[in-house]
Amino acid sequence: MPSVAEFAAHLDRFAPCHTAADWDNVGLLLGDPAAPADRVMTCLTVTPDVVEEAVRERATLIVSH
Repeated sequence: MPSVAEFAAHLDRFAPCHTAADWDNVGLLLGDPAAPADRVMTCLTVTPDVVEEAVRERATLIVSH
């Protein structure tokens, strides 16, 4: 199972952080890079409802775009 850092590295190869706009928050913003990323949830914006769903579904990583 990939770690959060490995998942982030894959995303950086797909969409390099250096191509982001100045105002974009990119990269790992919170959490342990060594943690396992076995259940990943995607969303547009992290909101309280999204976090509740992630906890309910036992997601170990949220990727927002």
